[in-house]
Amino acid sequence: MKLYRFDYSCYARKVQMVLDLLNLRYDIEEVPFLDRSKLINLTGGYIQVPVLLMDDGTVLKDSRVICKSLLSGDNAERLTPSPWQGPIWAYADWCDSALEDVLFRLASPGIRNRFKTASEKAFFSFIKERKFGEGCVDQWARQSGELVSKARSLLRPTLETLSKQAFIFGDQPTYADATLYGHVKMVEISDPDLLTDIAPDLRLWLNRLTEFSHR
Repeated sequence: MKLYRFDYSCYARKVQMVLDLLNLRYDIEEVPFLDRSKLINLTGGYIQVPVLLMDDGTVLKDSRVICKSLLSGDNAERLTPSPWQGPIWAYADWCDSALEDVLFRLASPGIRNRFKTASEKAFFSFIKERKFGEGCVDQWARQSGELVSKARSLLRPTLETLSKQAFIFGDQPTYADATLYGHVKMVEISDPDLLTDIAPDLRLWLNRLTEFSHR
């Protein structure tokens, strides 16, 4: 298998963690931000990440679709064990909606700063501004403290759970952990200090999950 990604993409990181927790072999293809020709050739025109090229040649797009496919058959019980399938998927969908809405704003200024060229930075800003308005990334940078507070509030129940057990649904990681991982990793890549600002215990869980996935 081959995973096409941007290294900071929360959705690509989620898929990558699912692959790791399932002990599946795969290669990573880093997609240049301004040159998505490989994605176009592979998908017939789709230019977003993640994309997963399966061993049989099937091309999967959209992180939820990819994970749904990976978590079928025997793999379903490993990361969405019965009878917790509903709550696990619901938590993951919450991460990909309400939580993502705050964390991507928090991470965007730092992600933009990581790009090496002015063209990359300008295109990154343009993509965000098409949806959220001119100057939105700069505005989010100014609102960093407010966004950290919102993130801390949203994650407080999760952190209370993680203070009592290793992972969100018990002593084994699930798809819920993989999904949260994607968003937390995005923030860490943007600026490691932001993760500490939200909650130092998040890093402990992040390290614990990473170590588990490498067993």
